[in-house]
Amino acid sequence: IPFFDNSRTNSMFSSKYQFALSEMHSLGGGGLASFEIAQEYLMLINEMFTGQPSFRYNRHADKLYLDISWGSDADIDDFIVVEVDKILDPATYADIWSDMFLKRYNTALMKKQWGQNLTKFEGMQLPGGVTMNGRQLYDDATAELEVIQTEMSLRYELPVDHLIG
Repeated sequence: IPFFDNSRTNSMFSSKYQFALSEMHSLGGGGLASFEIAQEYLMLINEMFTGQPSFRYNRHADKLYLDISWGSDADIDDFIVVEVDKILDPATYADIWSDMFLKRYNTALMKKQWGQNLTKFEGMQLPGGVTMNGRQLYDDATAELEVIQTEMSLRYELPVDHLIG
């Protein structure tokens, strides 16, 4: 949504226009960099007076509420684009549980927890003289988790945006 006051954009009597006009003297002249800074400053003034569109989502009612003035903020034939994520129901989408990454990650987490539990009984002998090494199990699981998390960030995450300017 282009969020500006549609009804008063062209009015030279609006507060935004008057404020921008009174601040034009401080923008100065000189080159493309000054022009770009002036444009950024005017956009900042516009954002200060109009703000960002706000919205609310109630996940229990499954409704999205846009807190805007439908007559002035959104015109007929304006597009409203919303990016959403949906929680999948495992009963309906049973193939969620057959994801190999999820299985490996869950196994490593359980292995780490099991190793942490066994460290409480370090050095204790089981029947037959067997001793469980909980510290080794914990360290192996921690190493596996690091490999899985690195793989996750390399394979599935979007690259970090670069800051320009």
